[in-house]
Amino acid sequence: ADLRPGLRATILSDATVVAAPMVAAEPWGVSEITEPAPSVRGREPAARIEIAPWLLPAGRRYLMLAAPHTRGAGTFHTLRLEVLDRPVARPLYSFAFIADTHVRRSGREDWMNRKMGDASAPQLLRTLQELSREGIAFVMHGGDMTERATRDEFQLMRETLAAQSLPVYGCIGNHDRYLPSSRSDARELLAAHFPGGSLNYVLSRPPLRFVVFDVAVEDPAVRERERAWLHDALHAEPDVPTVLVWHYPPYNRAGATNSGFQLQDWSQLGRDHVRDILDGVPNLRLTLNGHDHWDEVNIVSGVPCLQNAAFVEWPNTYRVFRVYADRVEWEVRQVSNRGFVRESFLPEKAQSWMIATGDTDLSGVVPLTARP
Repeated sequence: ADLRPGLRATILSDATVVAAPMVAAEPWGVSEITEPAPSVRGREPAARIEIAPWLLPAGRRYLMLAAPHTRGAGTFHTLRLEVLDRPVARPLYSFAFIADTHVRRSGREDWMNRKMGDASAPQLLRTLQELSREGIAFVMHGGDMTERATRDEFQLMRETLAAQSLPVYGCIGNHDRYLPSSRSDARELLAAHFPGGSLNYVLSRPPLRFVVFDVAVEDPAVRERERAWLHDALHAEPDVPTVLVWHYPPYNRAGATNSGFQLQDWSQLGRDHVRDILDGVPNLRLTLNGHDHWDEVNIVSGVPCLQNAAFVEWPNTYRVFRVYADRVEWEVRQVSNRGFVRESFLPEKAQSWMIATGDTDLSGVVPLTARP
């Protein structure tokens, strides 16, 4: 893509994403994550940007030219696509990871952007139906299924998931445990989505196994019990590649993104009470989390830690994974409903760093072979 000047070339759609270099900028930030951003200008990039190879199924695509904030990203001139002489292998199966849907019956509110609230459940249903038509095998939810953890919101999630055919597996987030009755309501109303009726559970989907962990570890009264469960679950099948699904980040790197934004670190709970358990699991291949509402990918002790941005607010993204015998390929996708995305975008807040905090945040490959 020839950009004069250009800041970033990224294709976002309901089917694929292209990772491309982000423009550098001087470090900048805000006092509170919910504050409007200041005016920011990036350094002048090269006039020609080469984007990475990607899988391109049939369908409509959107080309996004994104500056570090909301100033114009330059003039787009040309985009040249080349077909590679590379066979497309059929995966054993594919699954999706969606986090932070925050469903509610009515109302919307502004946070980092506009949380779409009452529109989230209908859009989640449409997205699940699209994934089903594509042949996705199942969906893992990364927590914050609901906004206020009321019984009615769990009922809404139940109705939404029952209206489509994909298996969806739940995870408890901080927004799902506000009330004394929240966890019992989740177990009752979403029983079909928590195998075995427990909010901590293990899901076997060969060649992978998924360990899904409640946020209850934040409670000192049950912390050691929760830690013991996690330790035992992760070590139960030492020869099987394992994926941890937890709402909170086990690690945030903080510091400046390559677009200059100063990331905040919300991973203290993970560092203090989970990381020591993860570091001792040789077959752990991947961790998946939500919570922070921005995309972030880190390699910690050889393990890729993938953090999803929120489904409910800009950038309204999720991830799709293709599972092979020896690897997992993944990509970020954006909700296909452009009206939903546009309304969630608040120009004074919707910064491009939320889509990707680094050049490798939009797609990747995870080997399933033993870590060195």
